[in-house]
Amino acid sequence: MTKLQEGGMRWVQWGIAASTLVLLSACAIEPQPYSREEFAAKAAAEQKAIAKDVEAISRPLTLPEAVARAVKYNFEARVRMMEEAQALGQLDVSRWELLPKLVANAGYNGRSEPNATRSRGLYSQSTSTSEPTYSQDRDHATADLTATWNLLDFGVGYFNAKAQADRALIATERRRKTLHNLTQEVRAAWWRAASAQKLRGEVARTLTQAEQALEASREVEAANIRNPIDILRYQRSLIDTIRQLETIEQELSTAKTELSVLIGMPPGTEFAVAVPDDDQLAAPQWTMPIERMEEQALTSNADLHEAAYLQRISVQETRRAIVRLFPGITLSGGRQFDGNSFLMANRWWEAGAKVTWNLMTVFSGPSEIKAAEAAEAVTDARALAMHMAVLSQAHIALRQFDIAVRQFQRASQIHDIDKRILSHSQAREAANTQGELERISNDTTMIVGLLRRYQTLAQVHAALGRIQATLGIDPIPNEVASQDINTLTEEIAHRLSKLEGGDGALPADAPTTPPAAPISSAAPVALAPGSGNAHNDEGKPLLSELTQWFAPPAQETVALAPASAAEQGVAIH
Repeated sequence: MTKLQEGGMRWVQWGIAASTLVLLSACAIEPQPYSREEFAAKAAAEQKAIAKDVEAISRPLTLPEAVARAVKYNFEARVRMMEEAQALGQLDVSRWELLPKLVANAGYNGRSEPNATRSRGLYSQSTSTSEPTYSQDRDHATADLTATWNLLDFGVGYFNAKAQADRALIATERRRKTLHNLTQEVRAAWWRAASAQKLRGEVARTLTQAEQALEASREVEAANIRNPIDILRYQRSLIDTIRQLETIEQELSTAKTELSVLIGMPPGTEFAVAVPDDDQLAAPQWTMPIERMEEQALTSNADLHEAAYLQRISVQETRRAIVRLFPGITLSGGRQFDGNSFLMANRWWEAGAKVTWNLMTVFSGPSEIKAAEAAEAVTDARALAMHMAVLSQAHIALRQFDIAVRQFQRASQIHDIDKRILSHSQAREAANTQGELERISNDTTMIVGLLRRYQTLAQVHAALGRIQATLGIDPIPNEVASQDINTLTEEIAHRLSKLEGGDGALPADAPTTPPAAPISSAAPVALAPGSGNAHNDEGKPLLSELTQWFAPPAQETVALAPASAAEQGVAIH
């Protein structure tokens, strides 16, 4: 036996042993749950990953910096960015699939006996009695490098790559939409955190005074030195005030935690918010006319962009179904090697062509094309529905912004009256002409009024965020998306200032309308849904009707707990 034969048999034995070992290992696999210590170690590692690369807050947090931190550190935004990168990676894979396949093969063939043969006559069927012959070595190696290209696979892969390119663009639009919604949530959460920081001390002080007054009244009741009915009414009023203060305290206690989660900070992180002074609180303006808003929304809205790309994908699917009806032509060519010593040429070039056609596509093809065309029609219908939804959302967002601004102005008027009442109350307290209950009640009313003012201002900014999301106004340009927090903060501050000034997405030559006049305390304004909208243009009765149907009714009383961003707007999925 030659050395080559001995090496071949040795490799066969090693292969059999390895296959046996793999089969036995597969049979021995059993579920292995994590232990408590492993779960604890995993949780600690993930907790460390949350705070990794997150810059600490070293100064009072402004609204632009909060938005910048949300853009850079929020985990949902990170996931969307990773999904976009994954879609771009799949696009690169689809491009490579268009190229011919280049396959390298190498092998070894071995036999224990030579492949010897005899010849047999075709007509006489007599077997030759001469010595058997063979023309192939018992052990020989083979190798080849072959390129193959199937034109049908190329056509199908071309339309797959086109569809994958559109999916990458869809991932980009979904990332934009996530940033829009995130900015909207951060704006509302930041103002809630500002109100919490502003009012927490006042609420705690007034709550302590109310508890002390309640305890004192119980001592008076126990001493039986006053009318029991008057004492009980006094206690009931105090308890009602305490309950109101505790409701406010509960609302304020979660504000910073919600903001921490949005900006990517671990819950419980202590930081200060750059709260503006009371006399600096002002509602932002919006001066873009509804016609320009519709145009901006139809050209920049992320949902409409996604719907357009889905339409294009459905067209590619239809074309791919048509291409599959054609026969496939496979072209091949390559360099071959065979170590058989009996060959005259051990190395040679080889080329070939082959035509294959699945005849069943003649029958199934029309059904596939019809199904693809039906899917295309559904996508077109969805795009039209999305078009209408975005138009109505622009009208509704503007309507909600107008109502939120008026509610803020009403809350500001009430707060001004509360301050004057408190001033008179303090004067009476100095003259000892008022009781403890009235003073505590006035303090509570002042706190509630200021809280309503912050809450309505948060609703104004949330409504402005919905306008920004509907119109597709990006909170930050792509060229600075990977910069540091300070650069992001400066760019976002510039954009927010333009947006809050009313011309955030308005071209320089576009017409503007003056902002709405402030509400006078002597002339209340009706805000019923059927009262119309000064921004609505004529000639669109359906949009006006949608606005009247979906616009929230005006309410003079502001809830202590503002609605979430998802509940205040019209979500488009």
